[in-house]
Amino acid sequence: MHITPMDIYQREFSRKNIGGLDDNEVYGYLKKVGREYESLYAENKALQENNQRLTGQMQDYLELEKTLKQTLISAQKTSGDMKDNAEKQAELIVKQAELQAERILDEARSESEAIGKEIRDLKRQRRMLKVELRTVLESYLAMVNEESPALGHSVEPIEKAA
Repeated sequence: MHITPMDIYQREFSRKNIGGLDDNEVYGYLKKVGREYESLYAENKALQENNQRLTGQMQDYLELEKTLKQTLISAQKTSGDMKDNAEKQAELIVKQAELQAERILDEARSESEAIGKEIRDLKRQRRMLKVELRTVLESYLAMVNEESPALGHSVEPIEKAA
């Protein structure tokens, strides 16, 4: 059972016929105790209210801390996911670049081979044209030489050019 300051103020004592208590002294003391108790009671009530307020704040801070931890974990996970995605994307870009470079090199090789074949064909055609031209020139020279004795002079054969 709690004793309130009002209980102390309203407390009545029984009286003895012989050697009774001094009423002024008892009631003065009770008033003094009542004031002290009232002060302590008010202080206790204020401390309890403060304690409840602080407990509420602590709960709020604990909730905030929990939320912050979850947010931090989520941010770390998101950061890790973004990093992983960036690395995968970078690998994909590198592979695409490598494939494109390989394709370009293959095209360049094919074009180089085609040009080399064309050069060989042109050189072969040039040799054939030289041979055909030489043959035609030699046949004309032979015809000129056959007609030359009638003209009275001879034509020197053409030296072969490399």
